[in-house]
Amino acid sequence: MTLSVLYISYDGASEPLGRSQVVSYLRLLAETTQITLISFEKPGGADDPDTERLLAEAGIRWRPLPYHRKPPVFSTIWDVAAGVRALRSELRRRPADVVHVRSYVPALIAVLGGRRRSWKLLFDIRGFWVDERVDGGLWKRGGTLYRVGKRCERWFFREADAVVTLTRASVPQIRHWLGGRDVPVEVIPTCAPVEAFIAGSSGNGGAKTVWCGSIGGMYRFELGVRLAQAIGRPFTVLTRQVDIARDQLRDTAADVREVPPELVPRELGQGDIGLCLYGPESSNVARAPTRLAEYLAAGMPVAVTPDIGDLDEIVEAHRVGVVIRGDDDAAIENASQALLELAADPGLPERARAIARDRFTLEAGADAYRQLYERMVAA
Repeated sequence: MTLSVLYISYDGASEPLGRSQVVSYLRLLAETTQITLISFEKPGGADDPDTERLLAEAGIRWRPLPYHRKPPVFSTIWDVAAGVRALRSELRRRPADVVHVRSYVPALIAVLGGRRRSWKLLFDIRGFWVDERVDGGLWKRGGTLYRVGKRCERWFFREADAVVTLTRASVPQIRHWLGGRDVPVEVIPTCAPVEAFIAGSSGNGGAKTVWCGSIGGMYRFELGVRLAQAIGRPFTVLTRQVDIARDQLRDTAADVREVPPELVPRELGQGDIGLCLYGPESSNVARAPTRLAEYLAAGMPVAVTPDIGDLDEIVEAHRVGVVIRGDDDAAIENASQALLELAADPGLPERARAIARDRFTLEAGADAYRQLYERMVAA
């Protein structure tokens, strides 16, 4: 019997995140599972020929919906209402065994649209979204949006037939929110096209320190700048937020560029040092940065801040990076020296790539999802 899964993503399938973290998984899952994808697309995304081709070739039915950004809150309510209609329409067209929701807004769509449901609900949390909104300065802790969000969160965990989280460190909190319900809680970290980064990393141009990804908010780019200065190698910043990066760099010399996601593997190389630095927010316990997997697959040592999901355990137990426990000058200097020693260690690239292959491949992630679907339907 072929399982039927309806997958709901608030990230557009045509966006870089949706392409790497939704479409890549679903194409693998579609080899053995009937997949319908409902996604919310920014202007032009629903007509993207590459996305249409990738999904069609995999046999995935795609129902793109327009994403609305403004006005705040009301635009999301509008999208949720459209998502409920699309969910019910697609379920009439093709009944699902599992509705797989990626994060909280899709979860709201599912619980509103799934009364008297016959399908199982997989709540793929992707992080503690409500707390992340507070930690990122978007919501006020204790405010109206926070209280409503927390009430919805409790609702989602009550309705879920299984939960997927990105980190082992987040499981105790999830079990607490489940209130003793004996449902599967599966840890499937953010995965990456590991082999592409292994094959693409060349180290051309000499060893450097690399910041890859977003800047501002919960990210500690200013700490990354200080660490790069202490390391003393050329500093490369790969980000969409080029102007913000240049402004924060001030007089620090750096190569700042926006690079298409498919070209990032060519920018990373053996001997480089990767930076993955966040602030001390409580929601970080459920965070699994994609960049960690990419840096490791490229054979690079990684600098991380403490208490970010499972990162402490990964980098320290396997000697593939340094946890920066402090931001004073002595801590920065000690971390820079330890990172330079790791970068010079001839065994580091193989250790890093072994961890990437063991934990972060798309194939392993898709297989874990496939097995969880089967367990849910059999229960």
